[in-house]
Formats: sequence, C-alpha cells, structure tokens
Amino acid sequence: MSFQELMLTYGYPILFVGVMLESEAFLIVAAYLAHRGYFSLPLVIGIAALSSFAVSQLCFYLGHRYGSGFISKRPAWQQRFARVQTLLHRYGAGLVFGYRALYGLRGFIPASLGLANYSRSRFLLINGLSAIVWAVVVALAGNSIAHYAESLYSQIRQHDKLVILGLLGLGTAWTLYKLYQQPSTSPKASTAGLLAEPKQQLSPLPHKHA
Repeated sequence: MSFQELMLTYGYPILFVGVMLESEAFLIVAAYLAHRGYFSLPLVIGIAALSSFAVSQLCFYLGHRYGSGFISKRPAWQQRFARVQTLLHRYGAGLVFGYRALYGLRGFIPASLGLANYSRSRFLLINGLSAIVWAVVVALAGNSIAHYAESLYSQIRQHDKLVILGLLGLGTAWTLYKLYQQPSTSPKASTAGLLAEPKQQLSPLPHKHA
C-alpha cells in the first residue's frame, strides 16, 4: 500500500505516526492531498509539527535516561556521540534548531543532547520552534510542487494531439530511415551477382585405348 493510499484510508492519525517514521515522505503526500482538497493544509502542518516535536522529545528523554548505559557497550556509537559533541560545540543552538536537515542523525542528535545533559527547557523551546518551521517549509514546498505538477500535466493534456502526431512522425521517419539503410535485394542485383561468379571449368574426358 502506497503512502497516498495509507493517508486516504487512515487520515490524520497515520500522518502523525508516519511523520515519526518517514517524516518528509508522509508530510509531502499529505500536503499534496491537501492541495487536492482531501485534507486541511493548516491541520496537516500542525499534526506534522506535533509529531516531529514529540518524537524528538522522546529521543531526548531516552538519551538522558538510558544513553550512558547504552553507549558504554558500543564503541561505534561512542564515535557518533563524539561527532555530535563536536558539532554542538561548533554550532551551539544552531545544531538544535537545524538538526532535522541532517538526514540519518535526526534521532541520534536529540538522544546525544539528552546524554550530554543539555538544558531540558532550552531543548524544549528550540525543538518546538524547529518543528513548526520544518513542518511549514516542507508542507508548503510539497503543496507548491503538487500545484506545479498539475499545471504542467494540464498543459500537456491540452496539446496531447500535437504530442501524439509528433511521436507518430518521428516513428515514421525512423522506420523509413531503417528501410533505406537495408541492403538492396532486387532481382537485378541478384542476377548481376550470379553473372559475376566465375564459371567452373569442366575436366576433360579420359581417352579410351584401343
């Protein structure tokens, strides 16, 4: 079942769950369906922002509560945590606000911030603002793409006869070109080829002795 079928079947609840799993994909599909009139775009933005905010807060809590015991037994995760620490020292609150743009680290960065004892109140505030901005930008972008795609499709439909005639013309020209490139197999050419072949000499008959 596709994203669109899931959205049409289960509505806003699947949007909330889907944003937690495949954030942009479900949000863009929901924005497209809002453009088609199935959903309300402001409600889509609000639900997506709330879902993204909730899952980030959950990751932050899990990192704060269980992160040290989890990461102590996994050297590979320790390297990733050190990378997040470096980014945090370099960008500060900018990392907290814009980490949703870092695909593959969206869950790990909030968990790492919780593990690093980042301020809970500060993360709560920045995470809320970031979730709203992210949902607005992605939803409006998806809505604009849907509007442009439908406009382009309608223009093609208006000139579908010209497109079909053009394709038929190209196909006919290609067929004629291929026929022209084939070697000639006319009877004259075949006769000329036979005449050009050397005649086979007959061996003389043996003489009979008296």
